[in-house]
Amino acid sequence: MSILRLRAVLAETGHRSHASIYSAVHAGTFTMPVQIGERSVGWPSDEVQAINAARIAGKSDADIRALVDQLHAARCANTGEPFKPTWLEKSAEQKQQAAHRTKRTKRAAPARVCKTEANHG
Repeated sequence: MSILRLRAVLAETGHRSHASIYSAVHAGTFTMPVQIGERSVGWPSDEVQAINAARIAGKSDADIRALVDQLHAARCANTGEPFKPTWLEKSAEQKQQAAHRTKRTKRAAPARVCKTEANHG
């Protein structure tokens, strides 16, 4: 098993953008990423393959949601604790922090004064 970064997940699944992957995560039809660094995430390759196999087999979204729940539960099978989606909390926290940052804006260019013949006169 390996951990796939977003570009590899896009290539494996055929999704066209990161937004479609995250929409699927929020819809429950794709597993949540695992934190692999302070600001980086990835997906276990076996989970991506399992979801792809279900799609290829023609499973419904309800079946895939059930599969995603099983895959999430399997992540914590050895710990005896339920799956805790910490990624969502961190994602929301980062969005809040970004909203509070001040954005740099370009300074307005000085207004240009048009000189007409009346002004020259």
